[in-house]
Amino acid sequence: MIEMTPAARERVDNYLQRMRSELRGTRSVVPDEVEQSVREHIEIALAHSQSPVGATEVIGVLDRLGPPERWLADEDQETSRPFTKGILNGPDGWLLSYVAFGLFLVSAAFFPIGGFFLMLPAMLVSRAYVELARERGEPLGARRWLVYPAIGLVLAFAVGLLILAPPMWVIAVLRAEGLENFGISENREDQMQFVIGRAGVVFGSWWIIAAAFCAAFLKQIQFVFAPLLDGLGRKHFAVLAGIGALVLAGGVTLLSSL
Repeated sequence: MIEMTPAARERVDNYLQRMRSELRGTRSVVPDEVEQSVREHIEIALAHSQSPVGATEVIGVLDRLGPPERWLADEDQETSRPFTKGILNGPDGWLLSYVAFGLFLVSAAFFPIGGFFLMLPAMLVSRAYVELARERGEPLGARRWLVYPAIGLVLAFAVGLLILAPPMWVIAVLRAEGLENFGISENREDQMQFVIGRAGVVFGSWWIIAAAFCAAFLKQIQFVFAPLLDGLGRKHFAVLAGIGALVLAGGVTLLSSL
């Protein structure tokens, strides 16, 4: 038996599980025989591969085998697909990705008024398609160009909101207090130094807090924005915290020198 990496084995198991699900209840095909045939094909195709076989090689073999539905007899294919499967899969499994990209285009066309409310549905449909492909062990391939835009746009908006919105709100509140309440002279250079130093303290402090918060909820963040953030790690938030510490130190230095 060919040795596979855990990721490769998971791909094969997902494919076979989906195949068994499709063949359940059919009379013209024996699921055990089909599964044995598929396993033998995989073994032969990977016989000369370097051990352990990785997920990339397995995906290539499964792509050549085709979707699990192909193992249904023709008469079963006509009767075994409920309406919801047709909506999710569509011709060649592209329909849901087309819906996701269509929602993205409409939301972009009407942004910000109206389009903002369509961006989240576009992102949710895209994520649903990603999860569907993962459950079935299918690579997105070219379909990623249809499902990534909505996820990426919402991700960019969320990052901007996280990085900029809270500190800018704090600065706006502090600005309303007036410089005279902080004992700053009317010297223009001193006022500018104070404004920059205060901004450094606010932004730097928030980035440290945000980095710690995001690191604590790393798994949840990866899930929401998968697959774009699959490679995200706590080291990336450590970099954000480090930048925040530098900015904070610079702000404190400017304020202390007044």
